Amino acid sequence: MIRTTNRTLSRVLIALEVVVLVGLNVDESVRRLFLHERVEAGGILYLGSSLVIGALALLRRRYSSATGQLVTGAIALSLACSAVGFLAEPSAPLAGDGESVALALLVGAGCHRLRPRSAGVVAVVGGLAIVLAPILRYGSNSTTLTIAVLWAVLWGCSVAIGLILRDADTRREVALAAARNRERLALARELHDLVAHHITGVVVRTQAAQVVLADGPEQKLLQEIEGAGAEALAAVRRLVTMLRSPEQAAPLTSGGLTEAVKAAVDGTANVDLRLAPGLDDLTVAPETVSTVHRVVLESLTNVRKHAPDAKSIAVAVAVGPAAGRGQAVLRVDVQNDGVRPGRSRARRSAGGYGLVGMGERIHALDGSLTAGEHGERCWRVLAELPLPGAPLAAEEGTAR
Repeated sequence: MIRTTNRTLSRVLIALEVVVLVGLNVDESVRRLFLHERVEAGGILYLGSSLVIGALALLRRRYSSATGQLVTGAIALSLACSAVGFLAEPSAPLAGDGESVALALLVGAGCHRLRPRSAGVVAVVGGLAIVLAPILRYGSNSTTLTIAVLWAVLWGCSVAIGLILRDADTRREVALAAARNRERLALARELHDLVAHHITGVVVRTQAAQVVLADGPEQKLLQEIEGAGAEALAAVRRLVTMLRSPEQAAPLTSGGLTEAVKAAVDGTANVDLRLAPGLDDLTVAPETVSTVHRVVLESLTNVRKHAPDAKSIAVAVAVGPAAGRGQAVLRVDVQNDGVRPGRSRARRSAGGYGLVGMGERIHALDGSLTAGEHGERCWRVLAELPLPGAPLAAEEGTAR
């Protein structure tokens, strides 16, 4: 799982919405209830509508799955009040800014989150509710027509922003899917390489058995096993050849864990490498070794791209207990001090999907990935990979 810690922009937008909607409704309440000698029934009706629709607009963030219901309810309430104003013509001072702004926010949310057909209906009907409200409630004159034009512009802006956010979400989903597919394909290549390695071992052992049991009755059976293994090996190799692009180097899938980490760190300056004693004695699956190599390599690449002024980079690999599980995990911890005030958001939105690929690979091994700010000036990537049967004795120790 990939977690990020900075939601400052979202909180600022929510606070801004609250301030604007509360301010507009307070202003409307004062104008309708205190600036006239008599409180008009129409004014009470329109003020209540503004308050309810404003509350629905604020709730759309908390209950995003109910956006359709919130938008539909707000539009229906606004149209009902406009119908009452047109048919009964209740007396009321001219106002309604808070309701129009809240409706525009809801229409934009509908264009952003709802299905295309529903979003189209919401955009059209919501636009009619916003633009016709001043004319139906207060009559047709130059003032209400001017206000209607202004609200039409507001409606257009809300629809445009909603569609821009919708397009951005679609592009991001496509990019994430492509990153996951690339990582799954790379993982498939590695797994097929591992299968080919094991099948080769089976074939070699079968051939050795045929030599040892040259005169035994098992000869025919061993020949069949050897033939089946050779065919499977050829099929796997053909598949791997088709999967691997010519420009791609063969991935690291075998070798010691320590060598894999050192190979990933090699060439990067200012790295403090801490390897727990006993790592070389661990029995680690080749796919885990290649994943550790990828995590360290991708993390250091991100440091070079997003934190070039980092003065210290710490890479630690150790074995420890998994949180909430009585199982040993291989913990890969990469930290750097390249975080600067105001830059954390830029780090996450720089356009790369390396963290997505790492998360996909680690999830396939039933591991976990955490990335985010750690303290005031530190960025941390922590990966935990299960090690079935491994002892919980290795601790962080030696440093390079």
